[in-house]
Amino acid sequence: MPSVLGLLEAREKKVLEVARLREEAERVQAALGDAERALQRLADARATVAEVLAEPSSAVAEPVGSAVAGAVVPDGSRA
Repeated sequence: MPSVLGLLEAREKKVLEVARLREEAERVQAALGDAERALQRLADARATVAEVLAEPSSAVAEPVGSAVAGAVVPDGSRA
Protein backbone atom coordinates (compact mmCIF):
# COMPACT_ATOMS: atom_id res chain seq x y z
CA MET A 1 0.00 0.00 0.00
CA PRO A 2 1.46 3.40 -0.99
CA SER A 3 2.20 5.94 1.69
CA VAL A 4 0.26 9.16 2.03
CA LEU A 5 3.44 11.14 1.36
CA GLY A 6 4.07 9.09 -1.77
CA LEU A 7 0.56 9.81 -3.03
CA LEU A 8 0.99 13.51 -2.32
CA GLU A 9 4.30 13.58 -4.21
CA ALA A 10 2.68 11.89 -7.20
CA ARG A 11 -0.11 14.47 -7.25
CA GLU A 12 2.40 17.29 -6.85
CA LYS A 13 4.27 16.07 -9.93
CA LYS A 14 1.03 16.17 -11.92
CA VAL A 15 0.37 19.73 -10.78
CA LEU A 16 3.87 20.80 -11.77
CA GLU A 17 3.30 19.24 -15.21
CA VAL A 18 0.09 21.27 -15.55
CA ALA A 19 1.98 24.48 -14.75
CA ARG A 20 4.65 23.65 -17.35
CA LEU A 21 2.01 22.88 -19.95
CA ARG A 22 0.21 26.15 -19.16
CA GLU A 23 3.43 28.11 -19.74
CA GLU A 24 4.00 26.29 -23.02
CA ALA A 25 0.41 27.01 -24.10
CA GLU A 26 0.92 30.72 -23.36
CA ARG A 27 4.06 30.74 -25.54
CA VAL A 28 2.19 28.98 -28.34
CA GLN A 29 -0.72 31.44 -28.05
CA ALA A 30 1.68 34.38 -28.32
CA ALA A 31 3.36 32.88 -31.40
CA LEU A 32 -0.04 32.19 -32.94
CA GLY A 33 -1.11 35.79 -32.34
CA ASP A 34 2.06 37.07 -34.02
CA ALA A 35 1.52 34.78 -37.01
CA GLU A 36 -2.14 35.80 -37.34
CA ARG A 37 -1.20 39.51 -37.29
CA ALA A 38 1.48 38.93 -39.95
CA LEU A 39 -1.01 37.01 -42.09
CA GLN A 40 -3.55 39.83 -41.75
CA ARG A 41 -0.95 42.42 -42.80
CA LEU A 42 -0.15 40.34 -45.88
CA ALA A 43 -3.85 39.97 -46.73
CA ASP A 44 -4.32 43.74 -46.35
CA ALA A 45 -1.30 44.40 -48.58
CA ARG A 46 -2.62 41.97 -51.21
CA ALA A 47 -6.03 43.67 -51.16
CA THR A 48 -4.43 47.11 -51.49
CA VAL A 49 -2.28 46.00 -54.42
CA ALA A 50 -5.31 44.43 -56.11
CA GLU A 51 -7.26 47.69 -55.68
CA VAL A 52 -4.42 49.75 -57.13
CA LEU A 53 -3.95 47.41 -60.07
CA ALA A 54 -7.72 47.43 -60.75
CA GLU A 55 -7.74 51.21 -61.20
CA PRO A 56 -7.39 52.61 -64.71
CA SER A 57 -3.75 53.35 -65.51
CA SER A 58 -4.54 57.05 -66.15
CA ALA A 59 -5.70 57.44 -62.55
CA VAL A 60 -2.46 56.01 -61.25
CA ALA A 61 -0.18 58.09 -63.50
CA GLU A 62 -1.67 61.51 -62.63
CA PRO A 63 0.72 63.78 -60.72
CA VAL A 64 -0.18 64.48 -57.12
CA GLY A 65 -0.46 68.11 -55.94
CA SER A 66 0.81 71.07 -57.94
CA ALA A 67 4.39 69.93 -58.48
CA VAL A 68 5.96 70.89 -61.80
CA ALA A 69 8.71 68.79 -63.29
CA GLY A 70 12.04 70.60 -63.05
CA ALA A 71 10.78 73.22 -60.58
CA VAL A 72 13.15 74.35 -57.84
CA VAL A 73 11.86 73.72 -54.35
CA PRO A 74 13.17 76.04 -51.62
CA ASP A 75 14.98 74.14 -48.89
CA GLY A 76 13.59 76.31 -46.06
CA SER A 77 16.99 76.77 -44.42
CA ARG A 78 16.92 80.54 -44.89
CA ALA A 79 14.71 82.40 -42.47
